[in-house]
Amino acid sequence: MNTHSHVAIVGAGHAGGRVAQHLRALGHSGRVTLIGAEAHAPYERPALSKEMLLGTTASENLVLAPNAFWMDDALAGIGIERVCATVESLDVDARRVRLHDGRHIGFDQLVVATGAAARRLPVPGCDLPGVQVLRTLDDCIALKAAFPACRELAIIGGGVIGMEVASSATKLGMHVTVLEAGSAIMNRCLPPLVSAWLEAQHAEQGVAVKKNVRVEKIVKTGERLQIVARTGDEPLLTDADCVLMATGADCHPAFLLGTGLADTQGVHVDAHCRSPLAPWLYAAGDVACLRDAESGVALRQETWRNAENQARAVAEMLLGRTEPYRETPWMWTDQHGHAIQVTGTPDGAHEWIVRGSLEAASATLVGLRNGCVHAGVTINQSRDRRHIEALVTGRHAVDKLRMADTRHALKTFL
Repeated sequence: MNTHSHVAIVGAGHAGGRVAQHLRALGHSGRVTLIGAEAHAPYERPALSKEMLLGTTASENLVLAPNAFWMDDALAGIGIERVCATVESLDVDARRVRLHDGRHIGFDQLVVATGAAARRLPVPGCDLPGVQVLRTLDDCIALKAAFPACRELAIIGGGVIGMEVASSATKLGMHVTVLEAGSAIMNRCLPPLVSAWLEAQHAEQGVAVKKNVRVEKIVKTGERLQIVARTGDEPLLTDADCVLMATGADCHPAFLLGTGLADTQGVHVDAHCRSPLAPWLYAAGDVACLRDAESGVALRQETWRNAENQARAVAEMLLGRTEPYRETPWMWTDQHGHAIQVTGTPDGAHEWIVRGSLEAASATLVGLRNGCVHAGVTINQSRDRRHIEALVTGRHAVDKLRMADTRHALKTFL
């Protein structure tokens, strides 16, 4: 690629901001236009459901380091233009995007880093005052502002964000009810053993978890809200001062509708983070749906680490990198004082070996498929994470009885 080309980045969050930073650090000297609807400088999101809600960190601490990079004078000095706007459409043939104010911005290469948008259930009352979502810094500020008057919080959705907020809210003295549509909390990323254990930790802190819930509507009852739902054939009414809708995220960028370059799974890209339909279009972060060359599985990774590493990879690809991008899925969550890390993609096909004790909240679980390590979970055993990742990445075959015996250190299986 010509290092003097014009790169436009749509999405000025974590991944988009890092792409801009890496382009300059790696020697790209052409125009870079970073377009995003949020007025905030690019920031990291993990603290939004934890430290930000608890008031133990400030928003300026979330900005992608170094903070000075995002000052207007600094950006102007290195030829990066930040545009605070919503992108409404893409003209594929002309290679230009149209902004909400009618402006057009042309480009040579386009990076889509729009992340994902919080999803609201399409039920009556989903947009009533007091019904919140949590995806952006502004969402977090609004939710935090509602907390002082909130004694009872209802959370629709038992995914990572919902359960992290439940943990934070109990620390602030609230009574929390979680309404989960499925049969287990965090079932997309935790094996059943760990999900059940985590639900018990929440119960010990007073969190009520209701499963197999179908929400029908949300209504205003005086100064409060009521969620009208069903569990099977049984009606379920939940009253709350505030409702958080944590029902997942939509990752289909609106400005790509009708182009064929994205769908409900995001922007499909190859191992070089590039669209097979438009070689000038790249994607990074939550929105990128990358097909693994080995397994053939298309996967989006909504994780902090993927936003970090894929952003750098995209910048390198734009500058001529030929090595494919591969990232072993990894995420972490902190709830009720427990540090949980997940490596790989746990699913029902795994046979789980427990090292340590779930009852003592000190365990490492190893997920096997056909005798090989495919996933792992650590609970307050962070030192095991790097060995688990090496085992997962290498698909190491292990002896089950030996693996279950903690007298054999994980590193001996590598």
